[in-house]
Amino acid sequence: MDEMAETLERAGDVFLRRVYSQREIERAAFCTNPTAYYAGAFAAKEAVFKALTLDWQDGINLYEIEVFRGSRGEALLELSGAVKAAAEAGGVYELCLSISYERHMAVAAVVYQAG
Repeated sequence: MDEMAETLERAGDVFLRRVYSQREIERAAFCTNPTAYYAGAFAAKEAVFKALTLDWQDGINLYEIEVFRGSRGEALLELSGAVKAAAEAGGVYELCLSISYERHMAVAAVVYQAG
């Protein structure tokens, strides 16, 4: 999370708008630790990117991978744009996300079902 804090300090709003959806930015404003929120969401976006074997050349934008919490606090994903199209083209119909936090880092794992 130290790296995320440095990135936020250095690149600020430019970084936020490139990586996070407007709803994610709004949610972070209500978090007790926005840096941890951004670090966890970034880890989740990277996990989706890798799980779906996405490619930057396909016009992928990380803000098209939106991370949020369900009613029981579970980590959830919503895809849009080119990311959603890539998932649908691959037959993906369900994505499961887990985010974990340690003092100085956040990690995420994504498992999906396709058919």
